[in-house]
Amino acid sequence: MLASGERSRDGKTFFARRIIAFLPETRQRRFRAALRKCDFHDDRALYVMFAGNWSSGSTLLFCTSFGTPPGNRWEHLLGAKMEVNATFVKSGKYRRHGHQWQLVTWETALPSRLEVWLPADFQQQIEAAKRSDHRFGQYSAALDKVRAVIQHQPMEKAELERMLSALNVPGDFDVAPITWRPDYDQLSGRARGIYLFRDEYIFDLEKAVVVEAPQLGNATYLFAKPRNMDSFLGRLHPGVER
Repeated sequence: MLASGERSRDGKTFFARRIIAFLPETRQRRFRAALRKCDFHDDRALYVMFAGNWSSGSTLLFCTSFGTPPGNRWEHLLGAKMEVNATFVKSGKYRRHGHQWQLVTWETALPSRLEVWLPADFQQQIEAAKRSDHRFGQYSAALDKVRAVIQHQPMEKAELERMLSALNVPGDFDVAPITWRPDYDQLSGRARGIYLFRDEYIFDLEKAVVVEAPQLGNATYLFAKPRNMDSFLGRLHPGVER
């Protein structure tokens, strides 16, 4: 940093009045990001995620424009991912916590060097998300009953589908996104059973059990394959009904 100013009378302190030049440390990153994690505004979309690669607790932040209006209920149903190529700079500010000052840091993308590519079928995926949201509205009463059940006990996806069928919901209705939409389809094809509990997804795989929870960074927990799934679920969430 090159700054201009003046020294104090004792010569021990320099008071900066103007920043003439500043060259921060930068980092180039290329990655794919889920569009459903964007916060849409009138003229831009804001993407924030936990990075943790520069310093403990850092975040990654950038803005771009998609031309989609804000406040849509179907945004969380988007399965599309954008490809991002950006130059990030380390930013931070001090915040007072109790009697101490703590430095909070994050990474911010330089707008002039930000490149974003949307998938070719982006508009089709928007239309599919809108249709899914419309169906959720059509069967909201039945889905409310399902949500009430999985608030108290883990339920296998197949059981929930049978429950929806008894409530006259079409058999092609995907019940999984009613609580939270992670990339659950990556594991669903290999899972012997999928359980929904509150906002968690529990995958019963051949040699392990995977639990996905909607925490910062999408927390994933791995467990050794249990002999009995019911007893495992009881130990995983003590006090719930089984």
